[in-house]
Amino acid sequence: MSRDPLRAATQFFGGRVCLDFGNTLDWRTSDDPQELIPDYAAFLGWCARRGIMSASAVEGLISADKREPSAGAAALAELVSLRQDIWKICDALRGNRQPDLGLVNELLSQAPPQPGLVGRGGVFLHDLPGRDVREPLWPLLWSLSAVLTSTDAGRIGCCQATGCGWFYVDESPNRTRLWCSSEVCGNRERARRAYTKRRKENPPKAARPRQRK
Repeated sequence: MSRDPLRAATQFFGGRVCLDFGNTLDWRTSDDPQELIPDYAAFLGWCARRGIMSASAVEGLISADKREPSAGAAALAELVSLRQDIWKICDALRGNRQPDLGLVNELLSQAPPQPGLVGRGGVFLHDLPGRDVREPLWPLLWSLSAVLTSTDAGRIGCCQATGCGWFYVDESPNRTRLWCSSEVCGNRERARRAYTKRRKENPPKAARPRQRK
């Protein structure tokens, strides 16, 4: 994750669509989290960058949001609720606890059948029409279902960098991954720890009191 929200909104370290969506709150566990999808239009931009819908579907939903902004706002509220549920599910899986799947199962009961796939530049997407502002909810749910019904459920990790809180599927051989990104959070955390260690080993000397003449 990055302190630059524009850059963070293009970083996809989760390895699965649902986890990358869970990571749309930057610095999630810090005192100053940064929202990467502040409105429905921003969320659609994220969908386009992550490649969960075709460009034509995204354009259709942009138009739908402009026609009825209240519907887009309601859809975003539902999406944010799902995001919070993804955090809880991931935390439960990491703690070897049974997650509460009440909301997920409720939403899955409302989901349409999975549509066919279309290829876009070597990537395959669900062929969604781009008419209903709730449509992006379904690929996120299908991704989450795939995680929960596979060995991914036992490989959920959370970045150990102070304040990050981004989730990922740990696909390292020994499940020893510590960071959402070794180049981003890993480098920052190693530098922070090295600085803290140097400060402990070489504390600043107290200034001598000035003597009166």
